[in-house]
Amino acid sequence: MRLSVLLAIAISLFTPTTPAEDWPQFRGPGGRAVSETATPPVGFGPTSNLVWKVTIPEGYSSPIVTGRRIFLTAATEGKLETLGLDRKDGRVLWRKPVSADKPDPTKNLQATSTPVTDGKFVYAFFGSFGLVAYDLEGVEQWRQPLAKPDLEANTSPILIHDKLIIVCDREAGSFIEAHDAKTGRTLWRAERPQFLRSRATPFHWVHGKAEELIVPGSFRLTSYDPLTGRENWGYSGAARFATSSPAAGENLLFSASSSYGVGEGGGGDGSVSVPLVPYSNQSTKPKPPKAESAVLAIRPGGSGDLAETQLAWKSTNSPPYASSPLYYQGRLFTIKEGGLLSAYAVKNGHPIYQDEPINAPGDYWASAVAAAGRIYFSSHYGAVTVINATTDKPVILAQNKLGEEILATPALYDQTILLRTATNLYSFGTDQ
Repeated sequence: MRLSVLLAIAISLFTPTTPAEDWPQFRGPGGRAVSETATPPVGFGPTSNLVWKVTIPEGYSSPIVTGRRIFLTAATEGKLETLGLDRKDGRVLWRKPVSADKPDPTKNLQATSTPVTDGKFVYAFFGSFGLVAYDLEGVEQWRQPLAKPDLEANTSPILIHDKLIIVCDREAGSFIEAHDAKTGRTLWRAERPQFLRSRATPFHWVHGKAEELIVPGSFRLTSYDPLTGRENWGYSGAARFATSSPAAGENLLFSASSSYGVGEGGGGDGSVSVPLVPYSNQSTKPKPPKAESAVLAIRPGGSGDLAETQLAWKSTNSPPYASSPLYYQGRLFTIKEGGLLSAYAVKNGHPIYQDEPINAPGDYWASAVAAAGRIYFSSHYGAVTVINATTDKPVILAQNKLGEEILATPALYDQTILLRTATNLYSFGTDQ
């Protein structure tokens, strides 16, 4: 008996375990919106699987997680804040403000960009201020204000190795910059004068031994060399507003854009969300190319202006407006206004199902996230629908109604789903 117990202990000590992933940026590890290790609950709500709930200041940024810390941004009384919270109980451990260059008359765009962390530092970007870096205890490391702050510049920053990338597409003077993550020093800058305002977070596409910085923009999807900022290729014909981020899988890049979301005729149910800024300077800008709403699949290795013949496939039937496409377990998933879900076979773009209702109408600004064979879709109206990722028709496993506005993308880690609503941050799952 004693020998068997000792043997069992020895086996347990040397059995490898999968370490839990952090959720370090918008849409998690690599911007893929997928956790390979998390097992979040299927059903949850104010009285079910609630670990903790805390009231937080206003803001639309999504929570990120590293180690025992949660980070997000908020706007309070003219101040732009980065907050550090304890993952175990949601306590606010620190909050650090910077001053906005100009007040936000809409009161909803000041804290839209999701911060990013490398596990040692956390980096926040505010269009009406610029960049600021803190250590995990809230001690400021550096700040790099924008020369021309603009509250409409609100895409989320990403890290590519030691480079912090920000995209500032705005009414005039659009650009991308790479900053040294340790010092904030500008490493390179690429001008984008032809691009309008954008809310799409860039994407780090790694395929084979190559790496590309993919930037959705008005009318055009562009690839840059992340080391130098040199343009690799561009695909013209995207929709006039860039609102969703790309995905990748099976050696393909996926991008979706649509001109038929809120501000272009509504979501089909009279709902209203983050306002769009019109293309007002037509007289001073070149005539834009033809816009097309579509889901695209692009092969690697392109250069110059990509022709449609260089696409792996394209679907114009059901492109989403704001919620980013999700690649998961060999399929590409999209959700559009009204709660209409589509799934595609990634090799050829054939729809597995298309525009299937999931009984949760409204707009979808938050991006879908996936783990443990399940996908979580968050509606503006506060319903989180969980589906089976493997079936040939949508199988709804749970529909969790929080009754609060959701615009932020959830974070997944361990046995937890972290959800930010208009006024609260929820942790659902098992207490860690």
